[in-house]
Amino acid sequence: MNRQALKITLLDDVVLSQRNATTGGHETLDYIPGQALLGIAASRLYPSLSLPQARQLFHSGLLRFGNGLPAR
Repeated sequence: MNRQALKITLLDDVVLSQRNATTGGHETLDYIPGQALLGIAASRLYPSLSLPQARQLFHSGLLRFGNGLPAR
């Protein structure tokens, strides 16, 4: 398994909610969920890949992102 560290700099304020619900109380997260990072990568790379390549990369579990935790 290969690992790659990322340094993410947010250019605007970001609020990430613990739940997807649109009503009720929201609890915010203090990290970026790996699923959100995977979605960002997919949105950028999907257009440059064939459908079989995109499915293999993003829907097979081949590519995974850990949570983006704040630097200390």
